[in-house]
Amino acid sequence: MFKSTYEAITKGNPMWNQLVVPTADVYSWDPNSTYIREPPFFKGMSMDPPGPHSIKDAYCLLCFGDCVTTDHISPAGSIHKDSPAAKYLVDHSVKPGDFNSYGSRRGNYEVMMRGTFGNIRIVNKLLDGEPGPKTIHVPTREKLYVYDAAMVLNMGLEVRGTGMQNALCCWELRL
Repeated sequence: MFKSTYEAITKGNPMWNQLVVPTADVYSWDPNSTYIREPPFFKGMSMDPPGPHSIKDAYCLLCFGDCVTTDHISPAGSIHKDSPAAKYLVDHSVKPGDFNSYGSRRGNYEVMMRGTFGNIRIVNKLLDGEPGPKTIHVPTREKLYVYDAAMVLNMGLEVRGTGMQNALCCWELRL
């Protein structure tokens, strides 16, 4: 049984072998894909990091207790129909029934950064113990999704890793 199963393993699958494979040196990104997008991590990156900079007039975006894990930070599970990730997908002509999950769209940094801190059980102390993926926008006191509040505060969520969902917590919040 072992021999019959594995003797032709290097020959592949006929359907797989018939796939047309580009011969370019680098991947040809499809700008219209909602599953995989070229991440901007290295564009304009210098070999010399800029170093620390001053922070002025900053507000607290999130305030957590002692029990926050990568499961709270990293996007996982289904994409909620009212979330910033869902809005992005709808804006890119994806129907709600086709949202799929964060895991299936982990190659799209636009979806993943909108889902960061999107866990429905995360408790932000700024919301007086109310669980969910929202925060308070200071100074207006408006309750917003974390991503939306970060954008209002002119704060960029910059992806610093892709791959396993728990590794996505290695993203950097950059002022």
